[in-house]
Amino acid sequence: MSRGSFWGSLQAMAKKDDTFVPDLDSLEIPTGLPDLLKESTNRNQVVGSWGFHSHVDFSKMSSEETNVWSFEQVFNFLRAFFGLVTPDHMEVITYNATKQIKKDNLNQMTFLDELMLIMKNLNEPIWVIRLHLSIVGFLRTEWSPDKPVRLMIQEPCSFIVWGGPDESGFQTCSLSYSLFSSQKLKGEDSLLWSINQPLLEKALQKWEKQSGHVIDVVQGNSKDVSLYRHGFKKPVPEGAKPSFEEELPNVSEEEIPDLDELDL
Repeated sequence: MSRGSFWGSLQAMAKKDDTFVPDLDSLEIPTGLPDLLKESTNRNQVVGSWGFHSHVDFSKMSSEETNVWSFEQVFNFLRAFFGLVTPDHMEVITYNATKQIKKDNLNQMTFLDELMLIMKNLNEPIWVIRLHLSIVGFLRTEWSPDKPVRLMIQEPCSFIVWGGPDESGFQTCSLSYSLFSSQKLKGEDSLLWSINQPLLEKALQKWEKQSGHVIDVVQGNSKDVSLYRHGFKKPVPEGAKPSFEEELPNVSEEEIPDLDELDL
């Protein structure tokens, strides 16, 4: 395919009728990590999430600069997780939900070019980019114990970056526990966790190095899941159940005012 026909095909994809102005109440994209974990819990999915705050002052940035920043965060993540995840579909929401753009059946080879084309057609700063990802996992088999088999599975996995004038920048990777469970392959001694956790650890470390930020928010939606900064701390028991409860700030009795003190 020539360069001209390549860009022509991308532009044709970008002109599809997949951009619309959504109702704020109808948005399906989580507006923060608690929403993301609640969403997974409602779908009976057990996930772990790793993220960090970017501490960006978007009020001093133009729409173009904000969108370039968002693109860079996606690039950093995909570069760090190259070979372990592949984009499946994407959602982009601009500031104040003026536009919501959805793209399905993404091609890993042309995905970043397609995202750039979307950005070129935007006049508003991006608020949220969400990637739904397929996971590339590894299994050991009894007929090839020294060479793990690579396979792609459809498990809950996503990357979300938030930004824009009312944000300071936050991004998180959410991942199902399935490849990190205590399950053993039939006839094998190797746990799925022992094969896949080292790969996840390296990817999260690369993400920190690539982005220049340290992962400072680690949270899951199940009491059965033990997490740390670079992955699943130990194999997750089979049959883990979601049980997310949003953490509330601790308030001592001394901080609770008497009714007589309130100016009602």
